Amino acid sequence: MEFIELLHERLQQNLPGIDAQMKMAPPVRTKEMQVPDNVRLGAVMILLLEQDKTWHTILIRRTEDGQTHSGQISFPGGKMDQTDEHLMATALRECEEEIGVKIHEIEVLGNLSPLFIPPSNFLVTPTVGLIKGLPMFKASEKEVQEIIKVPLDLLFDKSIKSEMAVRRSDNKEISMLAPAYTLHEDIVIWGATAMMISELETLLAEIKLNETETK
Repeated sequence: MEFIELLHERLQQNLPGIDAQMKMAPPVRTKEMQVPDNVRLGAVMILLLEQDKTWHTILIRRTEDGQTHSGQISFPGGKMDQTDEHLMATALRECEEEIGVKIHEIEVLGNLSPLFIPPSNFLVTPTVGLIKGLPMFKASEKEVQEIIKVPLDLLFDKSIKSEMAVRRSDNKEISMLAPAYTLHEDIVIWGATAMMISELETLLAEIKLNETETK
């Protein structure tokens, strides 16, 4: 089976969930597991595309606007609107609004595990989507400072994982050490986005292992 078929099949089964997410979680997250009753729902799009026989995903740098998660590296996404039929629809709509990829161009493969984000009080569901070819990206002037295309092989390279001193968006006066993916000195992925990537990495490593064992 092709990589995408295997991934689609695996996403329909039980997911690694919190065990995989916590591999890249800041230490404080162990004290912030309880999801409150007034939590807001949101979704992000983990977009996959193949270029030069290499699989990539798309990250964004959020605009410095003083809001929660301002300036951070994340996947395209946002809050669920009343007009969204479901959270997959939220991920698709936000992907089009933030990076210009049309909804009809994306094939949804499935979802990863929901993740509670305490600073913004969001329960976020990552949707995994496939796009064929290289789209014409267009960053939202209001929300997106930069669109970042990253090869999965680089993203999952053990050498870019380390602990970094970071500051939470809801309390920038406090610095803490947290696991992070450092793609570049100014492209550091940590917190919720790193936890989502960790679950995706766990899934893809499992698929690769199964492929090896069946050969």
